Amino acid sequence: MAMKVLKTLGALLALLLLAVVGMGFWGGSKVSEVVDAPLPPLVAATDPTQVEHGRAIFRAVCEDCHRQDSSGRVTGGAMKGVPSFLGKFYSANITAHREAGIGAMSDGELARAIRYGIKRDGRRVLIMGHYGLDDADLSAVMGFMRSDDALFAADPQAQPKSETGPLGKVVMAVMLGKVPLDRPASGLKAPPRGATVEYGRYLAHNVYECAGCHTPGLNPSKVDGDKAFSGGFKYSETPTSVVYSSNLTPHETGLKGWTQPQFTRAMREGITPNGYVMRPPMRRFRGMDDVEAEALFRFFESLPAIDHEIPQGSVPRVKAAQGTPEQLFTSLGCAVCHQEGAKFRAMLKQSRAKPTVEVAKWIRNPESIAPGTQMPTYSELLDETQALSLAGWVQEQAALIP
Repeated sequence: MAMKVLKTLGALLALLLLAVVGMGFWGGSKVSEVVDAPLPPLVAATDPTQVEHGRAIFRAVCEDCHRQDSSGRVTGGAMKGVPSFLGKFYSANITAHREAGIGAMSDGELARAIRYGIKRDGRRVLIMGHYGLDDADLSAVMGFMRSDDALFAADPQAQPKSETGPLGKVVMAVMLGKVPLDRPASGLKAPPRGATVEYGRYLAHNVYECAGCHTPGLNPSKVDGDKAFSGGFKYSETPTSVVYSSNLTPHETGLKGWTQPQFTRAMREGITPNGYVMRPPMRRFRGMDDVEAEALFRFFESLPAIDHEIPQGSVPRVKAAQGTPEQLFTSLGCAVCHQEGAKFRAMLKQSRAKPTVEVAKWIRNPESIAPGTQMPTYSELLDETQALSLAGWVQEQAALIP
């Protein structure tokens, strides 16, 4: 009897292993298959106004993943925040370098990569949003990427190929969904620009891709489901560092009670109405103008109110508080980007030769010195005395960096 049970268990385990291996092969074939996707007949914008518009979009949704060090260039690199069981992923070098970057890509190839997530060799780009930018916005983004901005200065740094295990291949195949995406190569047109629900919907789904991050689950179809924008998507840079996306619906557990000015400030400066610093991976949308901010807010207000209490996560929500400079550095979230081992640690060296007063000004109002920066605006959380104290401590730490 015991032998029969063992044989049955062995057979079940063998079947399970076979299923896992089979799913792994299926996922691997889906992830690596060559996809027949069209080359959009679009060209990079050259009009200065359009290029500037492209700058705002790029810095809001592209720069964070493709700028992984303190070089000041979008050379790509190892991506944090991706669960380790999926594998190890690297964002691409998208500087103007002809071999390592996008310098040799045609406008059509670049447009296809952004619109369809398809590389030059016809294979899929992993861990990249499915951006449904209309033709004008896509041309504007390409115009900025083709500009002489220092972000795109040619850099020969080549990135390793992303690595995925069997389970990661299966999950990625599901996440990537239908390929090529059901989009025309050209002719996409956004609703008329204005502070309307319709334009806000376009921004939330196709430009800033709020739906992807603020909806639980991995299947791409989730963005049109009954839990869309209800939050709860899990981000994990390490096994002990967990953040959940917020509920954006007009429920008590979401944005109910927020005003338009409070929402705009949160988007641009990274500070919530009750004074908390918004935690990564949430970005600062410095280039978001008043029309876009109001359109998004109206769209979120129009959504069904979904009762979804979001877990705190393991990364604390912080406010500015009286304390030592070292305590402020931690409580304000500065350590996330600038502590030892963080991707922008080396940027602290820029403070060495500057007057402490200037560093303090940078800390309180970074956008006044570097428009588009992802650093939060701390002017209402730190007074000048606190900022000076923190600036001096930062300079002391910078002096220790090789």
